[in-house]
Amino acid sequence: MSDASAAHTGWLRHVSALSRHRYSVWALAAIAYVDSAFLPIPPDLLLVPMILIGRERTAILLLICTVASALGAGTGYLIGYALWSAIGAPLVQVYGYVDAFEMYQRLVHEWGFWIIIGKAFTPIPFMIAAIAAGVAAMPLLPFMIAVTLARGFHFVMVGGLLALFGPRMLAMAARYERPFAIVTVIVLIGLVVAYHLR
Repeated sequence: MSDASAAHTGWLRHVSALSRHRYSVWALAAIAYVDSAFLPIPPDLLLVPMILIGRERTAILLLICTVASALGAGTGYLIGYALWSAIGAPLVQVYGYVDAFEMYQRLVHEWGFWIIIGKAFTPIPFMIAAIAAGVAAMPLLPFMIAVTLARGFHFVMVGGLLALFGPRMLAMAARYERPFAIVTVIVLIGLVVAYHLR
C-alpha cells in the first residue's frame, strides 16, 4: 500500500484531514511558541503527523517550528527577567519543576550559551531553560542564538528520523490502524493520569 492510499483510509483519513486543515500550520506555530514560553505542550505531537502525511512540507514545517519556538523562548526569557515573581515562579511551581528550574538557573549562570544548546538533549520543557536564562540575566543575543540553534537541531532531528522511518511507520499504522488508534488513546490517557498523580 502506498503512502498516498494509506493516508486516506479509515482512521488515518481523519489524521490526514486534521494535518492538512487550513489552520493546522498556525496551530503548529502556536503550540511551538507556547511550549517554549509558558505551556509545555510538545509541538512534536502535531509536527509528526503533519510530516508523515505531507512529507513535501517537511522543510517549511521545521522552519515554522524553529522560528515560533525561538520567539516563545524569548517570551519565556522576558517572564524570567521581568515577571519572575508575578508569572515565572507560579508557573514553575504549578508544573512541578522547582528543582529542575533551580538546577538550570545555576547551569545557565555557569555555562550560558552551551547549556541552552544542551537542553535539546533533555526531556525537561524548554520553557524552564528559557525562564531560568531570564532570571540569570543571560545576555539576550547569545541566548536567542543558542535557542535558535537548539530548537532547530531538535526539529531537524525529528524530521530526519521521520525521513528515515516515516514511510514504514505510516504503512504500519495503515495496516494496524484500529489497534494503533486504541493504543494511542490509552497512552494519552495514561500520560494525563500520570501527570496529575505525580
